[in-house]
Amino acid sequence: MPKYTSAAWKTRHKHWLRCVKTNIRAMEAGKRIPLGPSAQPLVAPAVEAPGGEALRIVVCSPHPDDEALIGALPLRLRLELGAVVTDCAITFGSKLDQRARRRRELESACRVLGFNLVVANPPLGFDRVTLDNRMNHPAEWAAKVLALSEVLEREDPDVVFAPHSDDFNTAHIGTHYLAVDALGAYLERTRRGPLPFIETEFWHQNSRPNLMVGVSPEVEAILMMATAEHGGEVLRNPYHLRHPGRMIDNVRLGSEVVGGQGGPASAFPFAELYRLAFMVGKDLVAPRSGGQVIGPTERIDLKALVKSFWPEGR
Repeated sequence: MPKYTSAAWKTRHKHWLRCVKTNIRAMEAGKRIPLGPSAQPLVAPAVEAPGGEALRIVVCSPHPDDEALIGALPLRLRLELGAVVTDCAITFGSKLDQRARRRRELESACRVLGFNLVVANPPLGFDRVTLDNRMNHPAEWAAKVLALSEVLEREDPDVVFAPHSDDFNTAHIGTHYLAVDALGAYLERTRRGPLPFIETEFWHQNSRPNLMVGVSPEVEAILMMATAEHGGEVLRNPYHLRHPGRMIDNVRLGSEVVGGQGGPASAFPFAELYRLAFMVGKDLVAPRSGGQVIGPTERIDLKALVKSFWPEGR
């Protein structure tokens, strides 16, 4: 075994310590940026669809801030394809006295992202969007399903985003099942064909992600900027400053879980992970096996992407 001197160890440690402290300084610098909701509206630049009718996307958000925390792909679709993205607020949290404040923050965050906003149950969302409510209060759950399915019918989406079924938080899990039930009711009522259903993750990793979407520093900055508009929330927990860390770790994870075990890591710094599946009538249908990695500078072809995951034999 080679014998290393203490001086060499100390020198190398100094270099890594400098690297670590640079990360800490970056977070400290972020603390000096004002939190929202901004007094002067931060309105995102308009983007037009390059020919033809714009894609319509609905994001079913369990809480205010989820639209930004998992919003990399919807945001890229808006910026690159001129998609019309609508955030559908499912709840405004469990604390009644904070809901009006959280709605103001959400309105500000959606302006930053350039997303439209609808509330599934105006003015301040649903109560008790949980599996317990679905299982033990069928009449109350049915009313929620009807309300959300009517929102979907008005929005007429080409793609719907919602949390996966094991995303830890009770409202996230409840929102998954509410979105599935409401989409099923909407598709049966309107006799629409299969609809791409993209599962998001935040509190717990999806065990079956099949899509890693690279994110440029410019797009990551928009996501952080929008998250920071939820000022009352990030004051108690500055998760807007930790968002890049999560997106960096997604590259480590997704490079092998999506890209293939033992393969090389993607070279870009940030990514978000998703699972693209399909709603066919009332059924959530698993996609074709395999995964895709989309780099931050690679233009997204949504039609080709959807087709690549469509199950064989369908």
